[in-house]
Amino acid sequence: MHQGEVRWICEADMVSFFDSLERTELKEMLEVRVADGSLVRLIGKCVPVGGLDGEAMWEPELGTVQGSVLSSLLGNVSLHSVLDRWCATEVKPRLRGKATLIRSCDDCMIGFEREDEARRVRAVLEKRLGRFGLTLHPDTTRLLPLWRPSTTQQRGHGPATFDFVGCTCSWRRTRTGHWRMGCKTRRASLRRAKQAIDDWCRRPRHQPVEAQHAALGRRLRGHCNSFGVRGNFQSLRRLVDATKRAWDTWLCRRSQRKRLTWERLTDFLRQRPLPRPRITVRIWGGYPRVTPTEEPDGGNLLVRIWRGAGVGNPPAYSTTHFARAPPRAYHI
Repeated sequence: MHQGEVRWICEADMVSFFDSLERTELKEMLEVRVADGSLVRLIGKCVPVGGLDGEAMWEPELGTVQGSVLSSLLGNVSLHSVLDRWCATEVKPRLRGKATLIRSCDDCMIGFEREDEARRVRAVLEKRLGRFGLTLHPDTTRLLPLWRPSTTQQRGHGPATFDFVGCTCSWRRTRTGHWRMGCKTRRASLRRAKQAIDDWCRRPRHQPVEAQHAALGRRLRGHCNSFGVRGNFQSLRRLVDATKRAWDTWLCRRSQRKRLTWERLTDFLRQRPLPRPRITVRIWGGYPRVTPTEEPDGGNLLVRIWRGAGVGNPPAYSTTHFARAPPRAYHI
């Protein structure tokens, strides 16, 4: 985007992705990459496992159970063959402009340099996914312009914004006056996070304050690890401030007498502060990591097992200590 190679974005949203996976096609994809037949059979037994809906037991006839341990793994295996390799081997060689695919499980988007090629691939993408039982959502699947705004534009967020992996991405003007792509937490995601913190502070409000402080710290650190993207500091700070207000509200409702004042809570947070908002991912610095789409080892099914240092195994690292050589004397 910063180099001008991406000017159009195709934001693809699949309808009920985990519930629409073809189990026969998924088994064939697993047999290509997994040589152990017993493991394939074990995965086949775990896929049709259902769940409880109140007191009723239900078993899905298609796809995998959303929220299962294997759902995200099997979804990535399926889309690697359906979408990733197809874009790398069949779509990109036929384009005159640049194109790139960014995917996180079923949330994916394709960037294009030319508008006509973006519209052509958008039409073919629906047919490609239809061969494997997948359907694009007609309302949330969009083709958006995303070129860099002109230097004369002083305000705004560029021609369009898009959502990806819980973040809203758009062009922003930096302090130095340049345009740079920025991310912030989606409003719906931030609202759900605040509501989840408020609900949690209400339930265990009669527990010791030290235990509540430790649990809130774990939740805030987990949120910062997930949404700590460069440019999203303000959204993280809003969540931390909302956590302090919600905690103070429910601590004051533990009894009919308001014993905890804001000053006492401030003194307590000064001694045991909550985690500060921090950026954990710098996605705009340096060159992006490119994941190869070719099969490892030329398609040969190889398994490498490292057993570590132990009896009968070579040491994991050298245990020999080498003395540093004395400095050499130079005569001038």
